[in-house]
Amino acid sequence: MRQIALDTETTGKSDDGTPGDHRIIEVGCVEIVDRKITGRTLQLYINPGRPVDEEAVGVHGITDEFLADKPVFSEVAGELISFIRGSELLIHNARFDTSFLDKEWQLLNLPERTADLCTITDTVALSRKINPNNQANLDNLCHLYDIDTSRRTLHGALLDAELLAEVYLAMTGGQSSFDFGEESAAVSTRRWQRPQGAKLPLMSVEPARHAVHVMKVIELSQKVKFRTLEDGTILSGSHFGPQFDMPFLEKAKEEGKKEFAARQKAEREEKLHALLSDSELTQLQSYLDHDKAAQLAWEERVKNGISA
Repeated sequence: MRQIALDTETTGKSDDGTPGDHRIIEVGCVEIVDRKITGRTLQLYINPGRPVDEEAVGVHGITDEFLADKPVFSEVAGELISFIRGSELLIHNARFDTSFLDKEWQLLNLPERTADLCTITDTVALSRKINPNNQANLDNLCHLYDIDTSRRTLHGALLDAELLAEVYLAMTGGQSSFDFGEESAAVSTRRWQRPQGAKLPLMSVEPARHAVHVMKVIELSQKVKFRTLEDGTILSGSHFGPQFDMPFLEKAKEEGKKEFAARQKAEREEKLHALLSDSELTQLQSYLDHDKAAQLAWEERVKNGISA
C-alpha cells in the first residue's frame, strides 16, 4: 500500500477559499509504504508568475525574491505526477489543495484531475471521526499525539507533509519507525521506543468492561469494509483480531431502515454470543440497563431544570 502525505503552499487564496487567480508555489510529498515512512520525499518550489500576497508570506515566509529563479509549474508537473500517480493521497483539508492542483492541470490542458491520478483521503475529515471532541488542525493533532513541532515556526509544504504523515500513522495505529532521511533528521520524529524483546505484563480487566469493549468493537466493525476474500465476499472487522470478522451488511434497495437495522442487530447478537460467556452476557446486560437508567434520570433532571 503506497500513500503520499501531500501539502502545498500558495500565493494566497480568494475570499471564497477557491484558487481564483492564485497559484501553487511549493509542493511537499512524503512517501509511506505499508505504513512505514520510507524516507523518499519530493519538494518543489515553483515560480507562480505573479506576486505572493503579503498575508501569505506571513504564513509560509516564501517571498517573490526567493521564487524568482525557480521553475514554472509546467517544468515540474511531470515529476510531481510521476511521484503521486496511483497512490492514496493524504491531504489535510483536501478540498483546498486539490482545487489548486486541479487548476494547474487545467492550465496545462491536461485531461486528468487529481482524483483521476490518485485516491484522496481528507485527513481533516478522518481526524474528526477519530477525535470528534478535538480540533482538527494540524498543530492541535501534533500536540494530541505528542509529535514535535519545534521546527514549525512557519508553514512549509514539505515540513507539514512530514508532520501529517506522522499524525496520520499515530492517529490510525502507529508504525514501527520513522525515517525522513538525513535532511529531515532535525524534525525529531524518533521518539522513545520500547527495548527490543521487552514485553509489558498483561493486565486483567473486569468482565463487565471486557464485555462492553467487545460490544463496542463489534458495533464499529460492522461499519467498515475490512477485507475481501478470494471469492469476492466482503467482510467487516477490526484490527483487534479475526474474531471480529463478519459478513459486511449493506442495505438493499427495497429494504426499509428498520429491517436493515434489525439485520444488523441480529448479526451483533450472534457475534456477542459467540465471543462472550453467559456470565459476561449477563454483566453486559446489567451494564446496559444501568446506563439506560442513568440516561433517563439525566433527561428527567434536564426537563425539571435541575442541574446534574
